[in-house]
Amino acid sequence: MKIPTAAEQRQTYLAQIQPHVPEPILAVGFLCTAGYAAGLRKDYGAGKSLGMLSPIAGRMFRKQAVATRVEASRNDLVAVTETEIYRFEFPKRGEAFTVSVPPIVWDRSLISVTAGPRGRYAQPIQVTFADGRTEDFEIANGARDYATFSDDMRALLLGSVSA
Repeated sequence: MKIPTAAEQRQTYLAQIQPHVPEPILAVGFLCTAGYAAGLRKDYGAGKSLGMLSPIAGRMFRKQAVATRVEASRNDLVAVTETEIYRFEFPKRGEAFTVSVPPIVWDRSLISVTAGPRGRYAQPIQVTFADGRTEDFEIANGARDYATFSDDMRALLLGSVSA
């Protein structure tokens, strides 16, 4: 089976989520739990180190650590429109994406988004709501064709919005 290009995958996601969004989607991308990419890297490194002493123990550690981290995290397919942001929960274990529950919706004029420096594996993002609450996320850096998958979403999130 052919692996779709980033552009093909983007179009597939748009076709799946546009019926659930009342205005045109300007960009899609992914937001995940803050620290997710760094945690996976740390778990992998610890498992490799343990694997030098016992390859079986190293593999078991990595498998369990990754499973625990995936279970505790959330990865969202995000759709950005002119006035709102829609967060659709993405499957955790490689299942095909379907819209099974209503998305979390943010009014773009009631939030501000700031980004930390882009790291090797991810860029931290902080969302500040009008009431002062904050939520932390990250935008993971994809590989090869997917390296820029979330760039349009990132640009819209960090840009200003007309009230």
